[in-house]
Amino acid sequence: MIETQEAGTGAAGPRNLAKILVVDDDDQILKQVTWALSDEYRVHTAGDRSAALELFRSEMIPVVLLDLGLPPHPRAATEGLQALDEMLSRNPLAKVIIVSGNSERPSALKAVERGAHDIFPKPVDIDELKVVLSRAYKLVALESENLHARSRDWQAPLEGILGDSVPMQAVYSAVRKVAAAEVPVLIQGESGTGKELIARAIHNLSRRSGKPFVPINCGAIPEQLLESELFGYEKGAFTGANTLKPGRVEHAQGGTLFLDEIGDLAQPLQVKLLRFLQTKAMERVGGRELISVDCRVVAATNRDLEKSVKENQFREDLFFRLAVVTCMLPPLRDRGDDVLRIADHLMAKYSKELCQAQKRLTREAMEAIQRHAWPGNVRELENRLKRALVLANGPAIGVEDLELTQLMARSLPAGGSLKEARKDLEREIVSRVLAESKGNISKAARVLGISRPTLYELIEKYGL
Repeated sequence: MIETQEAGTGAAGPRNLAKILVVDDDDQILKQVTWALSDEYRVHTAGDRSAALELFRSEMIPVVLLDLGLPPHPRAATEGLQALDEMLSRNPLAKVIIVSGNSERPSALKAVERGAHDIFPKPVDIDELKVVLSRAYKLVALESENLHARSRDWQAPLEGILGDSVPMQAVYSAVRKVAAAEVPVLIQGESGTGKELIARAIHNLSRRSGKPFVPINCGAIPEQLLESELFGYEKGAFTGANTLKPGRVEHAQGGTLFLDEIGDLAQPLQVKLLRFLQTKAMERVGGRELISVDCRVVAATNRDLEKSVKENQFREDLFFRLAVVTCMLPPLRDRGDDVLRIADHLMAKYSKELCQAQKRLTREAMEAIQRHAWPGNVRELENRLKRALVLANGPAIGVEDLELTQLMARSLPAGGSLKEARKDLEREIVSRVLAESKGNISKAARVLGISRPTLYELIEKYGL
């Protein structure tokens, strides 16, 4: 049976067919391509960048036909090029084919330089297009199979990071490449996505693996204490400094210094960190001697540092020093069936820790886990599962034990997008947990499995 939806809203075709996304602001072209391809592909269509990115992410579509001229600037290529960049950022394995006329040729060539797979001319010849699409899908399959095999081999070095979804395969590939390079790395991702685990994997796979891995959370230590934690202090440097104390930077000699939540670093310390990165030398608080330190710096943040740079909250020169290579971690909601694999692993782990017979998840619980937005990512999943294992009666864990009952009952509002529904859901969860915690930010952050700064951002974002 063929399912058909309006262009710009969804897809046509049986669900077991390969998926393709067609992005064009011309409804006639969308209908023509949908009709011509629906026997061989499940065709998703979108008329603008926002709708295209939402479908690309939620449906995990590997091949895209993209027109560069999209609203609100259909005569320019800006929207199309931005869509290309964001798609390849989310899934480097995706094959984006630019559909363009002769007048758009320069923009199409620019798109190829930025990673587009191919250019296809207008007007569209369907028979030729089918050949191009067939080749693109074969290439996607070969690359995915190769990355899947490599990710299986890499499970042990990645210290328990589970998952073989396409976004995580891209992460494994990036880790392997940057581990061998002696350059600073910036790991970006939402709170709870496993940034420290990725940093440890980079360290363990590098030539520095036999040396210390030294983490420090820049957002968890008060500003007035952070400098001495980082750089140490001399005896007598301040009241209470009764002995010389080396800092975390010195402890990382020969190894890796991991600066978590680097976006929370105060401006004066940003200057001192920049100086250290430039010179590979530092002074202890109260000292005058320059101490050389050979260590690799890996930083992580859940903030948009480029935005912080524009708002003069983070130094541009420090950003470029730290972000020589950037590794983006996908949120749990974008990792498909990985969430169930991680849940199974955590159930076995915590059952052993709690000396319990291993319990199982009910079908309804598994469906709820897959539908939940997981604003706290893996950390939130850990908290919910551990609490359920302690409190649940019987051999199975249900929706009620995970406290996801209200989320199962919630439906997508009429005319609303998946993105809007997730925002509503996130707002509802944060609001409810704040109410149950009676406004205690620390307690609410622990329940949600996120950091205090992230919770403050959500409170501000939703006006709670």
